[in-house]
Amino acid sequence: MPEGFEKQLQSQELVDLLEFLTAKGRFVPLPLSKVATVATTKSMFHSAENGPDRLIFEDWGPKTVFGVPFQLTDPRGQSLANAVLLYGPEGTLPPQMPRSVSVPCNSRVKALHLLSGVSGWGYPASPKNTVSLIVRLHYADGQNEDHALRNGEEFADYIRPIEVPGSKLAFKLGNRQLRYLAVYAGRSEVVREIEFVKGPDKTAPIIMAATIETP
Repeated sequence: MPEGFEKQLQSQELVDLLEFLTAKGRFVPLPLSKVATVATTKSMFHSAENGPDRLIFEDWGPKTVFGVPFQLTDPRGQSLANAVLLYGPEGTLPPQMPRSVSVPCNSRVKALHLLSGVSGWGYPASPKNTVSLIVRLHYADGQNEDHALRNGEEFADYIRPIEVPGSKLAFKLGNRQLRYLAVYAGRSEVVREIEFVKGPDKTAPIIMAATIETP
């Protein structure tokens, strides 16, 4: 659970969240709030405060998507970064974003579940089969494992619901979309940390929430 997250909740909300996560058992949310780079309640790709390029939930409580629990970060209006936006060459803000972020894991991982699969300048605004995002698993024994997520396969533009075969529509936020996808670990060893690395294409990928599934 993100550090300090419990301070955002009322007592009963915290009880409900703990019961929710305990009931799921094998799922553990990753603390993306520590590496979040953008508030999705503000314009994500341009400098305007309230442009169309926003992803806003009616509430920021826990969500279950295709049987997987996710913990969103409440942006507290527009004051707190609540999602990871990585570098992209287009627009005002993406060129200022980092090319990678890392979150601690320290667990064996069967799968990494993501509320993501969308980007600025994604398919069909840019060509298919370019790499938008690399999920890099850093194992405790020093080995790494890369999972390349491709534009037009797992990723699409955020601007409206656009179907691609490697992810599923999770939420329609106004006219915008947020998608669900999973990455499966190839090894049974402990994963020390998970790194999200920008691919070489022109898109600017977004990760809203991440949950690991243990074996």
